[in-house]
This record gives sequence, structure tokens and C-alpha cells, in this order.
Amino acid sequence: MAKYWVRSGHKVTFITSEAYFPKEHSFYDTATYPVLFSIDGIDVYVLDVKYSHLMPFSQRVRAFMQFFFKALSLGKKLQYIDIIYASSTPLSIGELGRRLARRLSVPYVFEAVDVWPDVPIGMGIIKNRWLISWLYHRTRIIYREAAEIVALSEGMKEQIVAQGVPSSKVHIIHNGVDIDAISFIERIPKSNVKVLYAGTVGIANDLSQLVWAAKYVEDKGHTHIHFTILGGGNDWDTVKTLVEKLRINNLSFKGFVPKDEVVVELKDADIGIVCFAPFKVLEANSANKFYDYLANGLPLVLNYEGWQAEYIREHVCGLCSPQGDIEGFAENIIKLANNPNMRGLFARNGRKLAERQFSRSLLAEKILGIFRRVTK
Repeated sequence: MAKYWVRSGHKVTFITSEAYFPKEHSFYDTATYPVLFSIDGIDVYVLDVKYSHLMPFSQRVRAFMQFFFKALSLGKKLQYIDIIYASSTPLSIGELGRRLARRLSVPYVFEAVDVWPDVPIGMGIIKNRWLISWLYHRTRIIYREAAEIVALSEGMKEQIVAQGVPSSKVHIIHNGVDIDAISFIERIPKSNVKVLYAGTVGIANDLSQLVWAAKYVEDKGHTHIHFTILGGGNDWDTVKTLVEKLRINNLSFKGFVPKDEVVVELKDADIGIVCFAPFKVLEANSANKFYDYLANGLPLVLNYEGWQAEYIREHVCGLCSPQGDIEGFAENIIKLANNPNMRGLFARNGRKLAERQFSRSLLAEKILGIFRRVTK
């Protein structure tokens, strides 16, 4: 997604794809792309590019390139641009921002949502050494020409600085959460404890670890603990097959549900799970569910170390275990499930942490500060 900060009244223009718009959205009735509409005074251009996490990796790469060329063509036609904000999961968005910035003679700020190509290389998805060398070369060019760089976590900043980027050029601005939209509730301890995973069921999450942890809990006789997986992704079938194979009874799947139902699930849960595959590079992640759990007053259990583990230890709002330690992961869940006072303490501390450091209104001010410096 490329974002534009425009001169006329500090207007914002987005260029995005149709990927995550609800099918009932009105622009699906039109036949001409790009579709332009306005949301709260923000101009949104929607490109005809299909995308889903369920796609195979090669198909997702093709979608990235389709978006790149269509957005590049559209971006060249826009006028009165002051600054470009390129928010990147794929590296192609950084290159898109760089090229448009050169074409329009304006600076660009690069936001690293995931640090590419570190993630696919670290997970073994990209193995060709010539391709790896070329990707790192392109990445260094994007970093060098960006006026400023935004990283979503301390771990991501470390990865970027390791590429030779000055630390002063990289700013940590977490994903955050809309605190005002979420009311904190004191959970009343129940006889049954609900453990919730809400998010992508993808290869990077490797929820087979959560399944094995659930089996460990069941085998230990903790029948009052129940697990729920809320969401979907390209690893859904694998995870569900494993549950059936192990014949465990303490885990259920909800799949994709409407947003209002997600809110209900979060309020009804007692423990929030953040789970990632055992690859060191993924400890730098900045998953939205981490912030959502904190804001909702859910004590956390992580199955990895890294910057998030440091936060929850320092602020006393969750438990974590080293990557690949299934038994440690499961024991932390049992410990928290069997200690309602600990859960209450972690819940209150987590909400305070979200309010003080991860509120989107505070983070927005940081972004605006960067824009002011760059355009001054």
C-alpha cells in the first residue's frame, strides 16, 4: 500500500488493492478500475489486484508485482505530492515508493511492516544465494534513499540497522491499538478457562505447536482448560488434520468470523496466545493480536523470546518460553490458567501498558512528527 501526504490542506491519498474490502462494498458494482472514493476526507484509490494469505507463495509474489506496476502507473499521474509513505510487507512496495519519489521529486518514508528479505530467507523459503544477494542489494538501496525509516518493533530496527543503516534514521513506531474503542473489563474467574488464539493460521505461525501444547494440557488432566483458534490461513488444513489425528477434545476452531463476533470472543477469553514458528527472525514480529490482547485486558502467553517477551516481563503482563519448547509453552498456559489472581494482575498491567505506549493516537503523533521533519 502506498500512501500520499498531499499539499492541498494536508490531504491524504491512499493507493491500495481490493484484497480486504468486504464483497458487499459498493465499488464492486463498478466496472472501471482504479475505483476512487472518499472515507472521512481521505481519497482512496482501489486497484484490481486479488490477494489472500491463502495463496501459494508464488501466486502472492505475482500479486505483489501486479500491484507494483498498476500503482506505479497511477502514482505517476497524481499531482501536488509532498511526501510518499510506503508501507511495506513485500519489498516491492519499498521499490514502488522509491521510484515514485524520484519521479515526483519528493521524499519518501519507508515503513517496514515485515523486514524483507530477512523473513522469507530466515524461514528457508528463499534459498538461492544469487537471489538472496540481489534482494539484499535492492533493500539497501531502498533504505539508503528513504528520507526516514519506520520499524514496527525494536527487533525490526535491529535487523535494519544490521544492513548498515544509521540508527538515527530508523524510528520505532509499533502497530498499536485504538484504546478508545476498547473498554477494559475485570474478568470474573470461572471454573473453565478459555485460551484464545485470534489471528492468521499460517506457516509463519505454526499452530501445530499450539495443538501439541493443548494435547499436553489434556494429557495432564487439566480438563477445565479449553483452546479456541479464531481465524484462518494457508496452514488451516494442516493444523485441523493434526487435531483430528491426535484426537484431542479441548480445542475448537471458529474460522473467520465478523468483527463484532471477534470482539465477543476477546471479551469472553481468559488467556491470549501469540504463536510463531521456531525461526529466530520471527522474534522481531509486531503482530496486531499482541496489542489487541493487551488492550482487552487479556494476559498473554508467547512461545518465543525477543522484544515482546522483554515487554511482558518488564510490565508483568504475561509469560513466555523459548522457541520450540512445547512443554514450557504448555506449562505456562497451565500456570496461568490455574492462577486467577495472576491473570487479574497481568490483565490490569497489560491494559496500562497499552494505554501508555501502544495507543494509536500517541503513535499517530510520532508519525506526524516524522512527516513534519521530512517536509520542513
